[in-house]
Amino acid sequence: MEDSAPAARVGGLTWPPTAWSLRTKIAAVLLLPTIVALTLAGIRIDSELDQANRLSAVRDQLSIVRDTLELADLLDQELVASAANPTPTAQIDAVDAKVAALQQDVDFAVLPADTSRTLNTSLGKLSGLRASGDPVAKTTGYHEIVTQLSNIPPTVIGSAGNTDLNAPAYTLRSLIQLRSALAVQETLLRSVRSGNANQAELAAAAQSAAEESAIHSQVARDISPELAPRLTNALAALSDRQAVLQSALVVDRTPELSGLLLPIANESASLGDLIAGISATLSGTVTDATNAIRSKTLRDAALVIGALLSALAIALLMARSLLSPVRRLHTAALTAAHEELPQTIQRVRDGEDISWESVEPVGVETGEEIGQLARAFEEMHRQAIRLAGEQAELRKQVSEMFMTLARRSQSMVELQLTVLEGLESNERDPQRLDELFRLDHLATRLRRNGENLQVLAGGSPSRHDHGPVSMVELLRGATSEVKDYRRIKLANVPGGSVRSQAAADIVHILAELLENATRFSPPEAKVVLTADRGSDGGLLVEVVDHGLGMTQEDLDKANHRLAAGDTVSPETARRMGLFVVGRLASLHGVTVRLRLTGGPGGEPGITASVHVPGALIIADSGTARQSLVNGVAPKPNGTSLENYPSLNEISLENYPTLNGSSHGTLPVANGVPSGPHPLPERKPQAPMNTPIFENVVSNWFTEHSPDTPEPAQRSQNWLTAADDARRAAEDAVRQSTPATISPAGLPTRTPGAQLAPGAALPRERPGGRQATTDFRDATAVRNNLSRHYNGMRAARQRTAHEEGS
Repeated sequence: MEDSAPAARVGGLTWPPTAWSLRTKIAAVLLLPTIVALTLAGIRIDSELDQANRLSAVRDQLSIVRDTLELADLLDQELVASAANPTPTAQIDAVDAKVAALQQDVDFAVLPADTSRTLNTSLGKLSGLRASGDPVAKTTGYHEIVTQLSNIPPTVIGSAGNTDLNAPAYTLRSLIQLRSALAVQETLLRSVRSGNANQAELAAAAQSAAEESAIHSQVARDISPELAPRLTNALAALSDRQAVLQSALVVDRTPELSGLLLPIANESASLGDLIAGISATLSGTVTDATNAIRSKTLRDAALVIGALLSALAIALLMARSLLSPVRRLHTAALTAAHEELPQTIQRVRDGEDISWESVEPVGVETGEEIGQLARAFEEMHRQAIRLAGEQAELRKQVSEMFMTLARRSQSMVELQLTVLEGLESNERDPQRLDELFRLDHLATRLRRNGENLQVLAGGSPSRHDHGPVSMVELLRGATSEVKDYRRIKLANVPGGSVRSQAAADIVHILAELLENATRFSPPEAKVVLTADRGSDGGLLVEVVDHGLGMTQEDLDKANHRLAAGDTVSPETARRMGLFVVGRLASLHGVTVRLRLTGGPGGEPGITASVHVPGALIIADSGTARQSLVNGVAPKPNGTSLENYPSLNEISLENYPTLNGSSHGTLPVANGVPSGPHPLPERKPQAPMNTPIFENVVSNWFTEHSPDTPEPAQRSQNWLTAADDARRAAEDAVRQSTPATISPAGLPTRTPGAQLAPGAALPRERPGGRQATTDFRDATAVRNNLSRHYNGMRAARQRTAHEEGS
């Protein structure tokens, strides 16, 4: 199955929002509609503000409209006055002054570029038109200028974007054009002279009347109903004047034309009044609309902001009513999961009586789903504590059952060992005795398994206080409890003893490590057991094998389990030995670590390091014991320990391994540091006796250095006259007699010179004759030694029993 796609990050948050907190989700639920409402309200308010700004701009440009209307009226007056006087100075000055004012207003109000350009172009034609002597061309030019001016009001008003203002603006433009047409007709009629030389003026006047009629028809459709009657009254004589001008083109009606001037002047005045009224109304409408839209915009903005604030306040109150109980429930759940429940379980495991009904409530009393969830959590918490108590009680019962079974088994094993010991003491057949020794060894291993069961059950094996145990006896005892004890080599043993309260457990730890080492090593491979003293006065024992080894990951896990001490895990069943080692080590502050024998990339195998703290070691004032027999025990990998430095001579950063190899890092525990350190060369050592032999023989057979004092606590039954003879023999063996050199340069040997006191002499045969051959029989010697050992053992047992009584 393919892995799901990774969540994308949006603005610091993951998407999809499955990992968002409840507060973030509620905030998103509240913010989304708020943002949408703000956007829509902002669009509406922005539109109203834009309309208000346009109306305000139009209001500011109304001065241009007024100047335009006045300039159009002045141009009409100048045009009419030019018919009587080619240079009407007063009218020209008035027009120029208004043109300057209009251009100033245009520059201030910023009209559209095309409108401003057209206006400037039209006004620039005035000087040429004033100098023209052709009445038709002059009236046409003035009329075009006024027409251009009439387009300014719709342009200015239309920028407001208000359709209600567009109709009055267009009506105002049409009325300006109507008035200009009347001014053109009046100017042309005043220019008519008697005779037939006026056809051009009459034709132009008739055309202007026709244009006036067309504009009137358009204005009549667009003007408001209130102003329609005034427009009709103002142009009442239009049809008659149009008929007269049309007929004057055919028949000379010059005398009648002068009668048209007065009606034209009246119509022009009426249109001027109408234009002024519409202009004033339009200006007031624009001002009122501007004020109204501004007020509406402010009102809408205030309503939107108020509504949003109210909605947010209500939403926050509702969110708080949801978040507060959820937060309390969340805090209670985390506190229960990480603090209260583990502490309660630990108290239950410690044997305290905990009432599962005494769980404190969460504090959420609401009746909705969150309150129901809080009460369900309280009930679940109670049931968890109740279940923990039941499980602890069940585990306690199972542990007690295991302890009972283990003690019964241990009792039977001890009884079996006692029976075997009695059989061994009375057995005279060497082969049968060897079989009994094997049974004894198997029973010893059974006893260790029984002790493992007691440790797994949470207890500790019962120990008898036999006083401090020497280092030699400690390592021998651990070796004797291993199945393949013949494969174990003891490389180095320092002097000193281990206190009684920890000796048996340390033997057990070493036995478990040796058992693992022999089990996971080739059958022909040797396992080296070596020890040395540490800088803190403690003891460092290493079990070195060259077996299958472990991966670094498994090695780390194993060290973690060893460091965890008595922590039970799913690996306990599969790694029972490591669990027992870790628990026993934690009882006495002993540190156990595993590492690769040859380091990363080196030879395979595992080295187990056991550090016993100095508080458990009793120092020996004599020289550290290097061997159990004559010679020096061999060191694996070609190195020996004769010149091996003690741990107090080694720097903390360069702590060596005892098998001659170096490793990466040995954790510092109980004062024992780690680190690579080279080992000096040492002399080879002789092999040792087998562990089973060393376990069954008494200390009477154990060799001691003459400089090493006997243990102070040893019973007097361990000392016999034979000990004195043995010591004398050893002193004699150590004495070195200078050899006599013959003349040939060869040493001269004296028969019997190397015999020690008490050495056996050749046995004489009956009759006083010496035997010519060796008289010793191996079977007879073995039987004699066995009888002697059994007798000595029985005597010591009786003596120890009497002293104990």
